[in-house]
Amino acid sequence: MTLKEGSNQIYEIKKVFNNNVVLAIKKNNYNQTNEVILLGKGLGFAKNQGDILSSDKCNIEKEFIPVNEEKKEQYQQLVENVNEEIIGLTTEIIAMVSNELNEELDKHIHIALADHIAFALKRIKEGMDIVNPFLPETKTLYYKEYNLAKRAAKMIEERSGVPIPESEVGFITFHIHGARSNRGRSRAVKYTSLIKKMINVIEKELDIELTSESLNYARLVTHLRFALERIEENKTNQNPLLEKIKNDLNFSYQVADKLSLMIYEELELKVPEDEKGYLAMHLERLKKNLM
Repeated sequence: MTLKEGSNQIYEIKKVFNNNVVLAIKKNNYNQTNEVILLGKGLGFAKNQGDILSSDKCNIEKEFIPVNEEKKEQYQQLVENVNEEIIGLTTEIIAMVSNELNEELDKHIHIALADHIAFALKRIKEGMDIVNPFLPETKTLYYKEYNLAKRAAKMIEERSGVPIPESEVGFITFHIHGARSNRGRSRAVKYTSLIKKMINVIEKELDIELTSESLNYARLVTHLRFALERIEENKTNQNPLLEKIKNDLNFSYQVADKLSLMIYEELELKVPEDEKGYLAMHLERLKKNLM
């Protein structure tokens, strides 16, 4: 949240993460206290635990409640075990993403992203390869989040001095998307993994090869993503050409049927006949475009 103008609030610093981010205790009029993260340029510079901040004298740009009550213990463990610079940097990344998207992110990202960045830096420093098999699909499916993840990676590189590989940008993308959609990172990973498998089947069945930079590839990935969302949300539109598609585009419809079985096996979602028809139409157009 952004602080309201004209109101003075007193905070007691609990921990300084970096020059711009502190963990503080906020007291209200009922003598109750809340832990909050404060973000502002130079806010933590030359400050120590127990120091007092007032909103009318300090440059407080953002105030976060880092976690819900049930995650409070996990956050305390994070603060104790993860380098405070990483936690502070993660807060700055979250604020940047939130500002660019003009929306608040789910609170779980404060724990998940800080923990991920800490572990990723450890692996990179130890020379471990970070393999991301879903990178091409991730770029296409979540292009806005991917661009923000690239900015986050640059911030990490500048602060840590550790080069962040493109594969890692893809993983950060999942965290951003998961915090946006409020359905979690696992859903994004599951969709991306399934789409990759579906594309492999399409290439084999249609005897084609798609390059991840091509327009045909981008169209296919986008269609599959929105098809999965429609199926999951039960929003499939009626397809008036369904019977004609079954008769005239029989091979493409059979491939669509095979893909539908994959969706059922992976997500336990039954694909409506109308959706199979739309998928068959898309496969037919793809086949003609590559002839």
